[in-house]
Amino acid sequence: MGGVSFELISAEEQWDIFDDASRRLLDLDGAEFASKRDSGEFVGKDEPGVMQVAILRPSGWPDAG
Repeated sequence: MGGVSFELISAEEQWDIFDDASRRLLDLDGAEFASKRDSGEFVGKDEPGVMQVAILRPSGWPDAG
């Protein structure tokens, strides 16, 4: 049986993954997405791209990156 492996990534790499996904899925940079989400702009919008990017947002980063 195969095992599961994972690799730790740095906080900067986490932000880069989040930012790349936000740009690709929503045409917004990560900081802009974070700011809009924090202000409630996406409330009630259950669009897949919004949800996917929200899940990737790193914890411990300032609200706007």
